[in-house]
Amino acid sequence: MPRPHKTTDLAAKTDKTGNKPGNETAMSGEELTAANEQATAVPPAGILDVDKLVERISTEVHKAMLKAVEEAFDKRIEPVLRALQTCTSEIAGLGTRVSSVEQRVSDHEDICSGHDAQLAGFKSQLETALAKIDDLENRSRRCNIRVVGLPEGSAGSNPVLFVENFLPKLVDVSFKGGAVKVDRCHRVPAGGRTPGKRPRVFLVKLHNFQDKVRIMQAARKKQALKFGDAPIMIFDDFSAAVSKKREEFSAVKRRLRERGLQYAMLYPSTLKVWHGGRSRAFERPKEAAQFLNGLADDGPAPSLIRIMSWNCKGLNGTVKRNKILCHVNTMGADVMFLQETHLKICSQTVLRKPWVGHLFHSKFNLKSRDVAI
Repeated sequence: MPRPHKTTDLAAKTDKTGNKPGNETAMSGEELTAANEQATAVPPAGILDVDKLVERISTEVHKAMLKAVEEAFDKRIEPVLRALQTCTSEIAGLGTRVSSVEQRVSDHEDICSGHDAQLAGFKSQLETALAKIDDLENRSRRCNIRVVGLPEGSAGSNPVLFVENFLPKLVDVSFKGGAVKVDRCHRVPAGGRTPGKRPRVFLVKLHNFQDKVRIMQAARKKQALKFGDAPIMIFDDFSAAVSKKREEFSAVKRRLRERGLQYAMLYPSTLKVWHGGRSRAFERPKEAAQFLNGLADDGPAPSLIRIMSWNCKGLNGTVKRNKILCHVNTMGADVMFLQETHLKICSQTVLRKPWVGHLFHSKFNLKSRDVAI
């Protein structure tokens, strides 16, 4: 707040000339009163108060500083605001794009939901088609046999002629004309002729399926086959898929042989096991292994005799007779009863085959009352 104005007593102070009051000339009372009033009066308008001046200067400085700060802040914040505005517009654009993407994803999900069922159908059709292709491949191989262990170069320059005379002697089976009819034969490409290495497999395509059946049955019965000093093995020819499935039963078949159980591999990859007068078929090795684990360890199983009976309704036809006899041979029966053969006594020799051990034929008076064992 403004300080009080000081009054000056002219009578107590010296004047500017340095004369003391006592040296002043005498003043009248009226003059003295006027001088005091003049001294106590308000300063002239031209003379500024120091406090007000300081206050006004402070106010103006404060305003100038605020203005300078505002200008500096505006100058600094303006790029930030522009960047924020740009980000806002970009975020808005991204939001629009995200909404569009979500809609498209939703549309694709709706479309794909229908594709799942279609793919499942296509997968099923593909598996069916592959199974049919594999079956066709195996049917095309049904007259083939694979000869393992035949030394390299033993077939000479004419392998077909060699096999036609070699196979009957190997398995002790007689064919018409003394030779089996072979369409073609060759070594499989795998392997090579490196000395000391195992000979390549010899693949033979027979002309007649029945000849192949006879050769395979004779090979199983004879078991030990040799060409000179080289052991020979004969196998069916299957596709790679079927061969792989059949190889998975190797461990189970070894256990069956150790226990003395009778078994057979059926096409394409089914293991049939006989135990306790009953037969069981297994599609997977795990099922067969579980069956063996459940059997009591009572040593080798007893030998079984398989007896079968078939009403032939006549065997005078050559084609029908050959088909029936070949099928009977594949069934692996030890004793087979053929009823109603309708054969004459002199015709019973047509039933004699290399794989038949003993033949008994009975002819009655009526045509429908004859039987062969």
